[in-house]
Amino acid sequence: MMISAIRNNSRKAALTIGACLVTGIFACSPTALFNNTAARSDFGAGGIPVPRAIQVGFINNTPFRAIFTAGSYEQLDNDTVPANFVQIRLEGNATTAQIPQPCQGTYSLGGAELIRLIELNRNSPAVNITDEAALIVGVNFSGAPLGDPLEAEPTEGTAVGRDSLVGVDFTCVRTDIRQVTGTGLLLYTFEQDATAPGGFRIDFSFVAP
Repeated sequence: MMISAIRNNSRKAALTIGACLVTGIFACSPTALFNNTAARSDFGAGGIPVPRAIQVGFINNTPFRAIFTAGSYEQLDNDTVPANFVQIRLEGNATTAQIPQPCQGTYSLGGAELIRLIELNRNSPAVNITDEAALIVGVNFSGAPLGDPLEAEPTEGTAVGRDSLVGVDFTCVRTDIRQVTGTGLLLYTFEQDATAPGGFRIDFSFVAP
């Protein structure tokens, strides 16, 4: 099993480097190389790669409700389908629990590509849309009370979505070969910021194991 995993990672690295040589060495950045070769999966039954889990948390430091969709996908896989994404309405000055999410090439909070992929695959059994109002690019901030028709609308403003790359912004590396999950935490914090587009911003930090 371990040998198979090593071979798979070596093959991925070789293919990435080969693509760099074909397209021109300057067209392949260190960011792309680190992202494409970062460990993110283990082998499940029958040797099929299964994404590791990574913990994600959200902190709302604003007095307004934050409405958003977040999830992961493989940006270089034409058949990628965002599965197990979350749709959240987080009240002001509140924090979520740590949420396990699949570790893939990109973890996105309200990114345009994430929303496009969910819309494109909305009829897939792997896609479970639980809040249509949260299926938006970026993050909405609402000051309307619960039950109000505007409770998910950006009455106070918006924040630009944020994408994080495995191998660049965070890792899913295990601290023990027997683990089936990454051990770090992706932490996204919402802040009011008059200088940011929409009046709000998203801060990101990775809490390493």
